[in-house]
Amino acid sequence: MYWFHAIFFLVSLSPPSSQYSEGRIVSEHLLLRIPADREWLGREAINDLERCWRYIDGVTGELPRRIIVEVAWDRLESSANVSEGSITIGMGHPAARSQLKAYLLHSAAREMARLALAQQSRGVALREDVQFLTEGMVEIIAREYLGLGKSLVSAWVLAHFLDRTKPLGLATQSSAAASRGRPDLCAAAPGITFLLSCRELHGRERVVKLFEALKKGNLEEALTSTFRTPASVLEEAWLKKLRSYRAVDDIIVTSAEDSPVLRQTTFVPPSGRRGSNLEMRLLIQDKTNDLSPDSVFVVDEGSSRVIQGRGSGQKEGEVTIFEIAVDEKRQPGKYGFRASAVDDAGNIRHWDGAYTIDD
Repeated sequence: MYWFHAIFFLVSLSPPSSQYSEGRIVSEHLLLRIPADREWLGREAINDLERCWRYIDGVTGELPRRIIVEVAWDRLESSANVSEGSITIGMGHPAARSQLKAYLLHSAAREMARLALAQQSRGVALREDVQFLTEGMVEIIAREYLGLGKSLVSAWVLAHFLDRTKPLGLATQSSAAASRGRPDLCAAAPGITFLLSCRELHGRERVVKLFEALKKGNLEEALTSTFRTPASVLEEAWLKKLRSYRAVDDIIVTSAEDSPVLRQTTFVPPSGRRGSNLEMRLLIQDKTNDLSPDSVFVVDEGSSRVIQGRGSGQKEGEVTIFEIAVDEKRQPGKYGFRASAVDDAGNIRHWDGAYTIDD
């Protein structure tokens, strides 16, 4: 019976371009299009991808019976095409270099989940005002399938810091600006933590049904009808837990050697002055290339402010810059800070340090 499904699947598809393997890598529900010189990766991954299809279809009940998975080395981003029932996995991201198969499986799981949620909600899950929840649910499904549920704890750390830089909330996250983001743990953290908060209060099944309810009304109505609780109450419970969360210890999800390592801290100028900004530069080694500058935060003990990192324009993922604002009333002396880095695997590292303010 398996060979019948495979043959039917092959003949029902248009021929791929010459740069791809010609439909030789298939399973019952998937056809993998991958460059011919990378066929070895496709053959290693196809059984895992088929298991992924079965898991996500079991969770949502909404995956197409046949999905084309195109693996593209010339693309950074991955995507799902609902109308064609296909997904594209971009392997051009630096994080893919050291972990090809793991990156492929995670990205494919995420895009299959996106495809399923879009079908379940009749496309509403792709709408800007609910995209933050879609990103959150996509990551929850993908990481739990891959046995990486522990990494979701790190989403609370990220969302806590994001909330301290700019307060989170349903209205804020539903805005068009908030919906634009990278498909990584930091971008998905607000949606992940909101859904985990709802799941803790109301159970796993209702969280999945939320996306089905989206096709019948707006976000507030869908939340209220699914959880039988006003959206404002759900939001209050989420933010209360988020704002009381304390990230104290390191968390290692993968391994210590794959976690971020702080190599050097420099200040420009070497010491700060009242009424000016002090630039702090952290040189962080990231073996797996899955740490972005905006997933690094500094808590300035002198002002109690949380500062989100930004890239230096140099080699990506190495130097992260922070601007420490020194107010006019700051007394001269040494002030402590704590830096926290959360990579996309969910590894969390903390480092303590100090800077000097002169007269």
